Amino acid sequence: MLIGGTLATYAATSSGKVKVGTPGMVVEIEVRGRVAPLPPNREVPLPTGEHKIKGIKLHAQGVDKGKPVIWRIDSTTPLGKLASVEITDGQTTTVEGGEPLTVKTPVSVSKKGPITTVTIGLQIIGKAQENYRPVVYKGRSRVPNPKIQIVGESGTAVATGTYEYG
Repeated sequence: MLIGGTLATYAATSSGKVKVGTPGMVVEIEVRGRVAPLPPNREVPLPTGEHKIKGIKLHAQGVDKGKPVIWRIDSTTPLGKLASVEITDGQTTTVEGGEPLTVKTPVSVSKKGPITTVTIGLQIIGKAQENYRPVVYKGRSRVPNPKIQIVGESGTAVATGTYEYG
């Protein structure tokens, strides 16, 4: 079987299958020291045992200016329930993650002398508690950082800026 450019053959004994059950989700799994991408909705044979998941890429198709475009976000650690997958002899294990995505924005305020700094985090968490980077790709290009505006209780802008990662 050809997986991600790596030829992998497994004996009929002591093997099972894995299937990525989430549309648009590509799972990067470590098999015998190599990382191979598992595409969605295909059963792929793997040797039995526990295999580490090294990364996840979520893809979604959309339209931008009348043209089809693929959007993508990539995982980061921790991968929650998707940190590894257990393959059982003769069985198919289904891996699911992604939607619904939960977006959290933890806020912290620090004051050093007369300067007050507000830090707004951005966490994207999938249904298997896997984490995604807050960086979005359109096609092969990273989209510009989002602009933010902090609005006071009166509804007027207190501060504006561009989100900075890191």
